[in-house]
Parts: sequence; C-alpha cells; structure tokens
Amino acid sequence: RNTMASINDAFLDLRSHIPTFPYEKRLSKIDTLNLAIAYINMLRDIIKSHHDPESTIKRAVRMAKGGVPGAPAWSTSDLMSRLAWIDWEKLGMRSIQP
Repeated sequence: RNTMASINDAFLDLRSHIPTFPYEKRLSKIDTLNLAIAYINMLRDIIKSHHDPESTIKRAVRMAKGGVPGAPAWSTSDLMSRLAWIDWEKLGMRSIQP
C-alpha cells in the first residue's frame, strides 16, 4: 500500500514538471512518462547544443518535418504542440514557436 502511494506521489510530482494543455485535468501514467521522456530529451539536446534554445528547437522541427533521418524523436512528439501553449515571456524568454 505504501509503495503504491509513493508511486502515485512520484507521478503527481512528475506531472507538475511537464508542459500540459490548460484544459487537461490529469494525464495518464503512460502519457506522463512519454511526455517526460520527450521533455528530458529535448532539454538534454538544448544543453548539448551550441545554439540558443529557439534555434535548436526550430532546427529539430524542420528536420522532422523534412523527413531528415536522425531528427530528434521529441521533435515529432505531442510535446511540440504543448510547448506552443507555454507563456514564454512569463518565464523570461522569447517566444519559441516550433
């Protein structure tokens, strides 16, 4: 029982750190894991890149839309549509529109 409570608490915490649509009440555990993986991979690529975040994201999306082999998997995921809902200015960043 305590194990399940700990797992559920961990998912609640994880959900609070990934972008969601304003109208979503709660993501399933599978959706939460898939989005978290995509988000972590995107952040990793941004950190490893020698370019600003906006350029990194736009380049990845162009690669994915152009069918370029080796395009990051996160650039075609549901994560990209969720990023469009973020209020970037509120975070102190320029708007990133994929």
